[in-house]
Amino acid sequence: MDTRRITILSPLPAYLDEAFASNVLAPRPSSLDGIVIGLLPNWRPSAFDLLSALGGFIKKRYRPAAVLLEQAVTEVPMNTAKLLDLLQDKLDDLASRVDVVITATGD
Repeated sequence: MDTRRITILSPLPAYLDEAFASNVLAPRPSSLDGIVIGLLPNWRPSAFDLLSALGGFIKKRYRPAAVLLEQAVTEVPMNTAKLLDLLQDKLDDLASRVDVVITATGD
């Protein structure tokens, strides 16, 4: 049997889940049936395409109450480093309308 090893390196001094002991994962639903699922791509076209395909798969495999594909931002403002501040209202609105959010980045 051929055994292979892979080493993954991170430029971060510590992984975020190691750096903050109080961080815990959000509770996961036992099923996607009957819940509202939000799909949140970043501003890259491939992320939108990826989540569109995932939304179709979810609808075929499960029985969600709804699948909402949101586009919170279409381009990144390059003159400011406050992207999350600009998105806070949109993200809060999405969080109030869904039970679960799946996000993706793409290039």
